[in-house]
Amino acid sequence: MRKVINLMAGTDPGGQGGIATVIKGLKGAGFLDEHNIRYLVTHSSKHQSRLPALLFFAKACLLLGYYLLFYRVGLIHLHMASRGSYTRKALLVRMAKAFGVKIIIHLHGGEFAEFYRKECSLKKQRHIRATFNLADRVIVLSRTWLTWVNSLLSGQNKAVVIYNAAVGQKAAATKARTLSILCLGRLAEKKGTGDLLRAYKKIVEQFPGSQLILGGDGDIDGYQQQAATLGLQDKVQFLGWVVGQEKSDWLATASVYVLPSYHEGFPMGIIEAMSAEVAIVASKAGGIPDAICHGHEGLLVDAGDIEGLADALALLLSQPELRSRYTQAAKQKYRQNFSPEIIFSQLNHLYLELLSDL
Repeated sequence: MRKVINLMAGTDPGGQGGIATVIKGLKGAGFLDEHNIRYLVTHSSKHQSRLPALLFFAKACLLLGYYLLFYRVGLIHLHMASRGSYTRKALLVRMAKAFGVKIIIHLHGGEFAEFYRKECSLKKQRHIRATFNLADRVIVLSRTWLTWVNSLLSGQNKAVVIYNAAVGQKAAATKARTLSILCLGRLAEKKGTGDLLRAYKKIVEQFPGSQLILGGDGDIDGYQQQAATLGLQDKVQFLGWVVGQEKSDWLATASVYVLPSYHEGFPMGIIEAMSAEVAIVASKAGGIPDAICHGHEGLLVDAGDIEGLADALALLLSQPELRSRYTQAAKQKYRQNFSPEIIFSQLNHLYLELLSDL
């Protein structure tokens, strides 16, 4: 009898981005060890050139073939986003399916629906629908995504909402006196970075002692130039990509966490801010409304509404009691819905269900 193992495939956990953070959390909590999971690295944000990317994926394919031939594989859990990520995982789905392996597609990335509608030919759309229908379960990150994915699936009850989990961040006993607005993640127009700088221009007029802190990769030089053009060069701090203790330190001193994205899955930064008791202003994109109920755990605005974004930030900066009320409600919601204990229990139940007949 061949040894039974399970597989997981996705980006390098040591790289950048939300998927890497999710996988790192699963590994750190012992979830992979508990389920005897071998991890296949299909991509790395640390190696952007084409040749290393192809080598990463070729190695993942060879390893998958090896495991399929010489082990008894129960399931493969594939972390998927759009474009290249979809192409890589779609091939792995078909390789695993040929050997009768149970398949979980874990859909990340807030742009997948846009990718499907606007970037894919009718033939590619059929290919995507076929890929999703080969899966035994499709994990999505929000109720909105559940509705959309169900429109692609022929089978009922195949898709399930399981939110991302974030390790709780320690809340500061007292916040720094300087009013600071923190945004963590890639700096890009689709993330609303330009909108945020323009909104902050209005904030500085009301709160000259405030500071905007941007932690993330992307077009840093371009946004530094935009900040200078707006006269904000001394008010906006660019940190680059931050992780670990440095991230925790910035969350501990922030007055407000902001995420004005146009597209999102279920952003890790939001739930990290919830656990750290930082007041939140965010757009209504993707799964954000699943985490933040407007006027209860934070404030939500329409993506692209610069005036609304500035007004929401100003309201929280001017009312510490309101910030405190929102942060306490958000911390409670985090404990009940998004802590690792809650989310990993849901994943564990899904694994046991799929593997029950082995």
